[in-house]
Amino acid sequence: MIEPFAARLAAAQGGAHALIDLDAFAGNIAYVRSQLPEGAEVIAVIKANAYGHGLVPCGRAALAAGASRLAVARIEEALLLRAAGVVAPILVLSPANPALARQAAESGIALAVGSATGLNRLLDALGDDLPPLPVHLKVDTGMHRFGVEPEGVVELARALAREPRVRVEGVFTHFATADAADDRVLQEQTRRFAAAVQALAAAGLQPPLVHMANSAAILRGVVEIPAPRATIAVRAGLILYGLNPSRELPLPAPIRPVLRLVTRVGQVFTVPPGEGISYGWSYIAERPIRCANLPIGYADGLVRLLSNQGWAVVGGAVCPIRGRICMDQTVIEVEAAPDVAEGDEAVLLSDGRDGAMTADQAAALAGTINYEIVSALAARIPRVYLRGGRPVAVLDLLGLVEDPSAAC
Repeated sequence: MIEPFAARLAAAQGGAHALIDLDAFAGNIAYVRSQLPEGAEVIAVIKANAYGHGLVPCGRAALAAGASRLAVARIEEALLLRAAGVVAPILVLSPANPALARQAAESGIALAVGSATGLNRLLDALGDDLPPLPVHLKVDTGMHRFGVEPEGVVELARALAREPRVRVEGVFTHFATADAADDRVLQEQTRRFAAAVQALAAAGLQPPLVHMANSAAILRGVVEIPAPRATIAVRAGLILYGLNPSRELPLPAPIRPVLRLVTRVGQVFTVPPGEGISYGWSYIAERPIRCANLPIGYADGLVRLLSNQGWAVVGGAVCPIRGRICMDQTVIEVEAAPDVAEGDEAVLLSDGRDGAMTADQAAALAGTINYEIVSALAARIPRVYLRGGRPVAVLDLLGLVEDPSAAC
């Protein structure tokens, strides 16, 4: 009898799948921790399915590697983590859905509060029969998206302190331009947040946790804030997955990309001269060219803007994408790989050392950012988790299954 893990692993490896290096992920967290002052904490940001890398496996791995808390964007994400047995503190960063506030309180999930109206909407949904809902006070210091203005932070904190149905756990802000070469806005946001935290302290309302730095700010070393009676934390997101949050900042050598996207050659064929490839015939063969079908498309997260621009690597050879990427299939030219056969591996994304596209290169071709390239990977792409180079878990549409001999 084939064990469920072995069968699911074989199914994943037989088609398009993403390989997630848990050792690299843990190493990236270790690097972030090494850059922090003593006593500071790491909040691992795993929203959007851990930037495409898998919510539950990455949440567990982050905590095992030394993160003290997790952060997501939706209450539903936090509830999935709780259902998977994650008991560590979880913060929902975006404005919360009041319809799920009771479930958040029951599960001890912290919500962000950025206005009196937002607070009242949560209170209306909570009732009086639940444990206090943990909340973090969000201060808008310049992102101009969500949060209380610094001038109103003490008033909102007082409203929170008067309310027995909530328990203030932290205060935070978010930087708008930490990834930019010009750091003047970053400096001003830091100054505004420091003033807000000091105002809270003067009013006797300083929460126990203070956090402001995102991945780009961590790279810049902008992590500390004057808050002597509080624990400082950073919110590490993209950097944990080994990607650079800024084109203006070098990525330290210890940081390694975590994800590799591969598929298998579905069919090899020749396109005669004068014939086009894929929808719209956007690529016309000028000579007979050998091509290969790859069973992966834009519905899997291979963005359509890579049509006629991106490439795969087959047998060590760079093979350009020809024609439009379809919903489920992509065609590459394989003239540079004369021995290609059906079932051969084709690498679409990697750290670049094998010649495949990096997330940064794919983003540049598609006119977007590396965040979108990895976050776009669909749920139907199985994730195969590696530790010590060996598969230890598979996350596919059927759920997460682990190797019985190795915990994820």
